[in-house]
Amino acid sequence: MKNIRFVSFCEHHMLPVVEVAHVGYLPTDRVVGISKLARVVRGYAKRLQIQEKMTAEIATAIEEVLHPAGVGVVIEAEHSCMTLRGINAPGAKLTTSSLRGVVRDDPRTREEFLRLTR
Repeated sequence: MKNIRFVSFCEHHMLPVVEVAHVGYLPTDRVVGISKLARVVRGYAKRLQIQEKMTAEIATAIEEVLHPAGVGVVIEAEHSCMTLRGINAPGAKLTTSSLRGVVRDDPRTREEFLRLTR
């Protein structure tokens, strides 16, 4: 699922972080409706967050519940602490990823996932 838009808040500055998540998994036994992927993302976004930690937490949650062959999570975000204050760099985005299982280990699967999230 691509372009799951959401807003979280930076735990360092308590300012909004406008984000887009791309989430995919390679199922083994279980498949969930796509709305569940967006719910996982939004569930973690409700807390004060650090983007890198949230990216890993989403991947871990999917991995623990679905036991897929692989999981990929990419988050692209514009942090208000960068755009509204401090360095004042509007448009600057931070991209984080968490790749697990075959999405990390198989070069073809990894490339396909990353290509689809661009």
